[in-house]
Amino acid sequence: MNNDQVKKTIDVYNMIASSYAQKVEEYAPEQERNKFISLIPKNAKILDAGCGSGRDCDYFVKHGFEVVGIDLSDKLLEIAKHRLPQVTFLKQDLRRLDFPDESFDGIWACATLHHLARSDMLTVLKKIFTLLKPNGILFVLVKEGVGEEDVKESLSSGLPRYYVYYSFDELKKLLEDAGFSNLDIYTWREEERRGGRSNLVWLTSFSKK
Repeated sequence: MNNDQVKKTIDVYNMIASSYAQKVEEYAPEQERNKFISLIPKNAKILDAGCGSGRDCDYFVKHGFEVVGIDLSDKLLEIAKHRLPQVTFLKQDLRRLDFPDESFDGIWACATLHHLARSDMLTVLKKIFTLLKPNGILFVLVKEGVGEEDVKESLSSGLPRYYVYYSFDELKKLLEDAGFSNLDIYTWREEERRGGRSNLVWLTSFSKK
């Protein structure tokens, strides 16, 4: 995604922050959160890369983990900071992550990396690899499909957000090229868990450094 598309997408998140924060609560990938924390050490340090309003940070904190959340939306970060004042929240760009190497036991990238340009994906994954401790775990959730587009839906209050779609094989290769070994990659349909949105298929991966 070029800088103009990034700005447009972040502008949308800032405009819808309050309603989005409420709506997104019901879309938490509960099965994946449970699996993620089962793969990392107790009291591990987690980076929520694209934390939004802090929904998943809240879950990790309640399960005893140390969490750092990053996002580019000022308004969503405000909500997250109010919700979880004990958590460190930073405004950072996924393409310019600023942490020391081997800072985290796990990195949680839930429905965020598909906002980046396809050409940026491998570079970002390679950087994420360096931020993980040995045997660290990366979770990625992106929309499955072909191409890229602006999407208007009720979750975004009818405003457009830009998405890049990935196939199973494409995501697997990107992760491997970044240095990861893949523990599990699979897809699931939105309608199977929550009803509606029958055309939406999620591509999920758990990878190990």
